[in-house]
Amino acid sequence: MTDPSPGGTPARGVRISHVFDASRETVFAAWTDPDQVVRWWRPDGFEIPRDTVLIEPRVGGRFHLTMVDLADEASYPFRAEILELEEPEVIVLKAEPIPEAGIMAATITRVVFEAEGQRTRMTVTDEPYADEMRGNVEAGWLSLVANLDTLLAS
Repeated sequence: MTDPSPGGTPARGVRISHVFDASRETVFAAWTDPDQVVRWWRPDGFEIPRDTVLIEPRVGGRFHLTMVDLADEASYPFRAEILELEEPEVIVLKAEPIPEAGIMAATITRVVFEAEGQRTRMTVTDEPYADEMRGNVEAGWLSLVANLDTLLAS
C-alpha cells in the first residue's frame, strides 16, 4: 500500500507511506547497504554505478551516490549528510542542492520505519521543494518505493 497522503503533506514537501512485507531491520538495511541501494534508489531509466555509492551509517556520515540517465548518460550526484540515525527506526538526510535536476535548495528527507506485526510501514517526508518540482519529486519517490518493494519481495 502506497499513498501520497493527501491532507498530510507538509507545505512544499512530499510525504509517501508504504507497507512492506518485511521486518523493520530488513527494510532499514536496504537503506544502509550500498549493494542494495544501487538496486532500488533509482528512478526508471537510471542506474547507480556501485563505485559511486558511499554510505557511512552514523550521525554525521555521508550518504552519497550518483544517478546516471541511461538515455543520455547525464549524471546526477546525490550528496547528503546523515543528521539522525536510530537503527531500525529512523534515518534523516540533509541533501545538497542538485541544480542540474532543478533542486535549488538543500532538502531534508526523514524516513521512519514502524513495525506492523511482521510487516513494516515506511514513511518518507521530503522537503522543501518549489511547487513546480513537487510532482516530479513525488513520482520519483513512488518509483523508488516500488523498486524497494520489488527488491524486498525477491
